[in-house]
Amino acid sequence: MDDAQEPLYLIATIRPRPDRLAEAEREVRALMAGTHAEPGCIYMDLVESADEPDTWTMLEKFHSRADWEDHMRTDHVIRGNERLTDLLRAPTELRFFTIRPEP
Repeated sequence: MDDAQEPLYLIATIRPRPDRLAEAEREVRALMAGTHAEPGCIYMDLVESADEPDTWTMLEKFHSRADWEDHMRTDHVIRGNERLTDLLRAPTELRFFTIRPEP
């Protein structure tokens, strides 16, 4: 499958500041609401681990990398990322994945 056409999986590690937790969650959930409406988004879920309740993980799947790149250029993502800057204790870590081809 062509890279441009294969699904793109993304794991985003989000580390909110403990003193701004509620604000950070509101911003993340607003970003998610806008993203769920995008045609390229298959899913975007916010999860957490009992082992690290102060660190959130966003599990995302887009139809293609091009769809994710379009997503990153939307107003709600640009504004949301700007607002999140002061609400996080570290920059969000992004890890990208594609389907492993069969041998």
